[in-house]
Order: sequence, then structure tokens, then C-alpha cells
Amino acid sequence: MVAVQLFLALSLIPTITFAGTCSNSNFKLCYNTYFENFELATDPFPEYRAYKMVREMMLVEEGPSGQTKECGFQNALISCIGASTENDCVSTPNFASLFNISESEATQYVQDYFMMKYTCNAGYSDAMKYFYCLESVGLYHTDSLVNCSTTEQNALGNGIGCSAYNDYIGCLKTVYIANCGADIQKYICNLEVSGISKAAPECASALPDCSKTTKTIVSKKFIPRKSVTVSDARKVLLSGKSIFP
Repeated sequence: MVAVQLFLALSLIPTITFAGTCSNSNFKLCYNTYFENFELATDPFPEYRAYKMVREMMLVEEGPSGQTKECGFQNALISCIGASTENDCVSTPNFASLFNISESEATQYVQDYFMMKYTCNAGYSDAMKYFYCLESVGLYHTDSLVNCSTTEQNALGNGIGCSAYNDYIGCLKTVYIANCGADIQKYICNLEVSGISKAAPECASALPDCSKTTKTIVSKKFIPRKSVTVSDARKVLLSGKSIFP
């Protein structure tokens, strides 16, 4: 989520070219085949948290090679859906109605799709470069990440609007910079903007410009892990938190 598995993943999902409006039957086929890679059934459609847990456990267990494998799955899914109908297919209303899931679940799937699209393409080199630091922050600095999410949700609930997303991205950047160094901020910013701009399109034009870096006074150099136990990861994931952004 190496080489053989990657080529198998790419060959398992048929390349289908759509024209214009989304073909829901083909969209379903794309996701059915994608989830087979994780041994997940799609009837009923898996809860986002369950899917994310399976994917992230693979990353923890396999390390960077797991990221390469997952990007093989993701890029095959992207190819299957097709560029011409991606925005029509991968939308909150379409996910909710087609897969009979809540709007909240659908929004998470949409955001995840476009974040992973960035991770596995424009952001791939940074995702690999910072793999262990991203993992370490998710495992051992969960309180800081949860604080960012809680503040964002409270702000949205109070009608703050699009600025809540900007504050959230800024909060995440602060956490990751403190643990991974200043150079990671463009990856975090672009990753989050890629997802939020599609999940909340009304705020797309108000999101931050990721080419502008934040001035930092203090940042510490990440020291690579010696070991991460599967039990550590499972504990975090079972609590409802994520390890990787």
C-alpha cells in the first residue's frame, strides 16, 4: 500500500473512459475493485473509519513500501474513474446516494480521495521522504492533532465559515513543523487544500496559498524511529484517531 504487487494492483482495475456525466455503475465497479485490495466488501459500503484503519495498519506494518503499494491501488482507482468525470463522480452527493452512506461519511471519502491523489502524485516524493515522521506524529502526538480537529469542528459548528479551514491547516502545519522541520509545511498545506477544496468547494477560493511558507522560530529535527509496534498503532486507530494525515 512491491513491484509485483503494484503491477498486479494496476492490472486488476479496468481502465474505463467516461465522457461527461458520471456512470454510476462503472464508478461502483471502480470502488468495488479498489476495496478488494484491502479485502473489504462494498455491500454495505464500509464505514470510512474501518477502511482508514485497514489502510493505515498496512502502512505501519509495511513502511514506505506500503505507501508505494497503496499509491498503486489509488492511481489505478483514479485511472478507472477517469479524469473527465472525476469531479462528477467523486462528490459528496453522489457518494451519499450511490453507496447509501451519510453525508458526513461521504464527505470524508471525497476528501480522502483527493488527498490521496495528491499524496500519490505531486506529493509522492515528500510523502516518502517524511513517511516515518508523519507516522511518528500520528502515533505519539495525537493530542495535538486532535486539538486541531476539535477546534476546527467547533468553529464550523459556530458558523465561522471558511476561515475555520485556514486555521485548521495552520494548526496542523505548526504540529508537523515542530516535529519534522519547516520543509514539511508545503506538503501538509497542499495535502489538506487538495481534500478540503473538493469536500467544501464553496471555500476553495478562500483556502491558503501553499506556495507561501510560514516563518518558524523553533523546529526540531526528526530522529528516525527505532521501532513502532503494531499494538501502538492499533491502539491509536481503535480510539478513532488517524496516524497519517
